[in-house]
Order: sequence, then structure tokens, then C-alpha cells
Amino acid sequence: MIHDRIIILDLGSNENTDIARTLRRLGLYSEILPHDITAAELKQIAGLKGIILNGGPNCFVEGVKISAAPEIRSLGVPVLDVDYEGAAPWPVAEDDRVALLERFAFDQCQAKADWRVENFIAEKLEEIRAQVGDGKVLLALSGGVDSSVLTALLHKALGQNVISVHVDNGLMRQGESEQVVKIFR
Repeated sequence: MIHDRIIILDLGSNENTDIARTLRRLGLYSEILPHDITAAELKQIAGLKGIILNGGPNCFVEGVKISAAPEIRSLGVPVLDVDYEGAAPWPVAEDDRVALLERFAFDQCQAKADWRVENFIAEKLEEIRAQVGDGKVLLALSGGVDSSVLTALLHKALGQNVISVHVDNGLMRQGESEQVVKIFR
């Protein structure tokens, strides 16, 4: 299922993840993408309903101001400037921020609130099954968040067709390797 999407372009803000989380709580799928994505690449995104240009104090890289490609404004989807190129200041109060994002997403973008994390996981499990088929997956498991979540998802999607390998390299915390093996055995 293709969900309506709001894309957040990272132009140096510390608030990208807060905006994405708020949109997801509202039932909207959102992604944070780098500032140098092209309009052509954005146009290829299925379900694109709106773009948030999210600037901020970290908009300089090696002394050069980063910015979004100007042609992004010509894609035919609404664009919200947040702390970017003369935009009105981002509201301080959380309720005001949520209200602003609701107006943008639902009124201007006409996005539908049809995204749920449970559906997202189910869709990703199906994608994994389709890509792997009857094959097997060899996975390096460090015990960190990323590899642990991936291991759990792969096992849920593929069962015994996942081979997880954990190497105690001597740099783990005391008892950590044993804990990883115990959890994922």
C-alpha cells in the first residue's frame, strides 16, 4: 500500500526528528531526506503530498550555506518553510507546532492519516519475504539497537532462514556477549 508522504528536507535543523514523530503521531508517513536531493528524485517518491524545508542554526557546512534546490517549489506539492529563508518563526509551544503541521498536512497537502507503525512493520516483513524468497540471510549481530532490531524483523519474516553470527571481539561490556546469545538463540 502506498501511503501519503510528507518529506522533511534536512537543512540544518535539530528538530527534524521531532517534526517526523509529530507527523507519524498524526497518522502520516514522513521521511527525513538530505538537503541535496534533487527535484527529479523527489518527484519519483510515491505518495508525495508535501515537503517541509527545515532550516535552522546548523545550515552551514564548511562555511557554505546549504539550501534546497529551487525547482523543488515547482513540483506541484505544497512546501512549508520552517526556520528557512525568511519563514515565520517556528512556534515555541508544542500545541502550536502540532496545529501548524496539521493545517499543512491535512488542509494544504490533503494528506490522509492512514499510516500506522503496525502496518509499516507488516509491509516491511512482506518486502523482506519478497526480496529473500526461499533464500537464507547471514546477519552479523553486534547486540546494538540496529542489528538487534534487524535480527528480530528478519526472524519474524523468515524464521529459520536467518543465520545470525555474533563475534565476541573482546571489546564488549562484561556479560554483553552472553546476553546477546541468550536473547537471540
